[in-house]
Amino acid sequence: MHADTRILIVDDEADFRHLLTSRLKRKGYTTLEASDGISAQQLVTSETIHVILLDLKMPGMDGLSFLQWCKEASPAIQIIVVTGHGTIETAIEAMKRGAYDYLTKPYNLNELEVLISKAVEKQQLTEENQQLREVLSTNGKTTFQIVAESPKLKEVLATAKRVASTDFIVLLKGESGTGKDVIARLIYECSERASEAFVPINLGAIPETMLESELFGHEKGAFTGATAQKKGLVEIAHLGTLFLDEVGDLPFPLQVKLLRFLETGEFRRIGSPILHKVDVRIIAATNADLEKKVEEGTFRSDLYFRLHVMDITIPPLAQRREDILPLSAFFLNRLKRKYPVKPLSVKAQAALLAYSFPGNVRELAHMIERAVVLARGEEIDDKDLFPHEQSTPHHLSDKELISSAETGEEEAFLLKNVEREHIKHVLDVLQWNKTRTAEKLGISVRNLYRKIEEYELRP
Repeated sequence: MHADTRILIVDDEADFRHLLTSRLKRKGYTTLEASDGISAQQLVTSETIHVILLDLKMPGMDGLSFLQWCKEASPAIQIIVVTGHGTIETAIEAMKRGAYDYLTKPYNLNELEVLISKAVEKQQLTEENQQLREVLSTNGKTTFQIVAESPKLKEVLATAKRVASTDFIVLLKGESGTGKDVIARLIYECSERASEAFVPINLGAIPETMLESELFGHEKGAFTGATAQKKGLVEIAHLGTLFLDEVGDLPFPLQVKLLRFLETGEFRRIGSPILHKVDVRIIAATNADLEKKVEEGTFRSDLYFRLHVMDITIPPLAQRREDILPLSAFFLNRLKRKYPVKPLSVKAQAALLAYSFPGNVRELAHMIERAVVLARGEEIDDKDLFPHEQSTPHHLSDKELISSAETGEEEAFLLKNVEREHIKHVLDVLQWNKTRTAEKLGISVRNLYRKIEEYELRP
């Protein structure tokens, strides 16, 4: 379940590391261990890490120094610091320097697992934001550049920027991996609230028993384990923006409480009779069909209509193929920080354009990174992108697949046909400028002439 999530445990106590490793492996996580800050630095540099459990008291490089280095080297990695009861002030200082959260020894392992799950969500959100956009500073104002060549995505961006200037509730709809969280950040960055907090929460990733506390907070002693007062995310987001990701997964009993909050801006912490009021802008997102859930009785109709003030649908990557190659180039350029990167071959580009991408942009990003690691030739080939396929992937939606099936050579025929059309398209766009076309395709001019002759291409 969590096999793709890699957790680094940094602690000078071997027994503690082994205990955590054993527990986390049983939960399906991949773990790495380091006994000091220097060893941890080497692992962060050479391995893919998503979450770090960091002991602040270590010989040599202390935890705070490592934390500061790590946030500069790999800002997407989420760091949970572990500290003794007598060093809470140090843990708070660590959070000021960018740590995700802290735990005091001894701690409840179930609590740690929940914290790790939330940290993974934050890591994915941070990484996808880095992948899909670059933040530039223009005249002191933060603006977004999102990879968008397709008319459909450009329309989405235009709508997002228009609604950003309002305080309307925005509902973002789209399949998993389409970048709903990135559009939410864009709306926030372009809004009047951009100088205040942006507070995301994935409503489907937190256990139902803890979700109300996460949203609205609790008082000390409100329930078993509530050892201190805790502010909820709606309170933390005061004057800023609260991003309710996967709102369709909100448990039915909590839907009425969210509805009341959306209507009044008021809430009560668990265990408190006091009514608090905040000023928060709401952005929600879902990959579910909320209308269908309303019909099925699993989602309140009044909450649906309250959220459905302004909705934006982000199209799947299969419906905006113009973005596939520019996104691929963007991911390759970004990966240069970690790996030696090779260009995509013409066959690889054609295979990407022919694939349906059920996992959308997230799948493309992971596919490109895997191919960069696997590639052994001078270019990334289609087999590097789809290593488990005998030829091109089966997720192809091209009418030629049917007509070629009788020949018994459908995969080879289809790939050549897609490659031919791709080269022809680039030539036409660049008005048959051979030098620019070869550069765009990532091949030599000589190789381009050979392809033109092979496919009998003409202006």
